[in-house]
Amino acid sequence: MDKGISFYFGYKIDYKQRAKMIKDADFDAIMTTADNRFDYQNGTIIEQVRTFDKLGLKLSSLHMTYTDEDLHYFWEDGEEGERQKLSLIKDVEYAKEFGFTCVVVHLKGQYSEIGIQRLLQVLDECEKLDIPLALENVDDPKLFLEVFDKIKSPYLKFCYDSGHNNFIDKGYDYFKNFKNKLIALHLHDNDGTSDQHTLNRYGNIDWQKIGEKLRGCNVSLDYELLLNYKPEMLSPEECLFETKRQADELERIILGK
Repeated sequence: MDKGISFYFGYKIDYKQRAKMIKDADFDAIMTTADNRFDYQNGTIIEQVRTFDKLGLKLSSLHMTYTDEDLHYFWEDGEEGERQKLSLIKDVEYAKEFGFTCVVVHLKGQYSEIGIQRLLQVLDECEKLDIPLALENVDDPKLFLEVFDKIKSPYLKFCYDSGHNNFIDKGYDYFKNFKNKLIALHLHDNDGTSDQHTLNRYGNIDWQKIGEKLRGCNVSLDYELLLNYKPEMLSPEECLFETKRQADELERIILGK
């Protein structure tokens, strides 16, 4: 199985050097964003993709461009919701142009037919370009479930976020009904109190259980880390080594070895 990591994993390092460190740590794949607000940290999406290609790193999922506090506008009438729709379509176009496996989407807000129609318009573009749209579990599962209930498009897929499931809706089993829709992973741990994007040593997720649920899935084991929020955290090299070790262990669980 491929093992991947978020391009920015919490350390302020020149993007070219960071990409080489990821490759040197024996990762296969990388996930990133085309959000130009982070060009100072990651380089432009074109610069990123060129760097990954030179190193032989596969492109995994592309995260949508978004501002968390504005996500509710997608479900409301008005120009801001339309702007978000067009931004999401642009990300789908980037994914097609550069070869990402899918675009990962955050949905927050109050369900509405306006939002559903916008999603359907985005999915029309997804079908034209053959790029799936993966809904991530980011909040209470109500909106997530409503969207999947309403939209039956084969291009509507699922991105499982282990950390969100551990502190937002720990009792909900996304694999029970959406395992066949799974196309991307955001793997990280926490202590159940907040979205810490950390490693197993600092969290309490049952990775044996997650590995068992992932059996039969053909998906890259991608870790989405932000390992810089505590001064005693690991060095970048130690972080990458530990993440890769945990990915290898999770693979063994998945394969039943």
